[in-house]
Amino acid sequence: MLGYSVFVYLAIELLSINKYDWMLQPGDSICSIPHQSIGNRILQAGIAAFFLITPLLIALIRNFYIGNRYKTRYYFAGVIGVAAYGGWMFFGRFLVC
Repeated sequence: MLGYSVFVYLAIELLSINKYDWMLQPGDSICSIPHQSIGNRILQAGIAAFFLITPLLIALIRNFYIGNRYKTRYYFAGVIGVAAYGGWMFFGRFLVC
């Protein structure tokens, strides 16, 4: 799970890049650049969620069916963590602007 967490972190960082991130100067914040449309951000977030959460959901359902409570909680926490971090990177950090 640790290796998958590192992979998810890097993938979300890559997939959540704003097309105007190249305009950031040292000392600037995310609010100082133009924003992409919300439709574009939703599309990016949906694609990222599909590819990053699906393996965790499959493992979660499998372990729930088997009855392994420890791994079920473990994968459920992973799904919640990926969804929360992805939500922040795709939408949350733009709410303060």
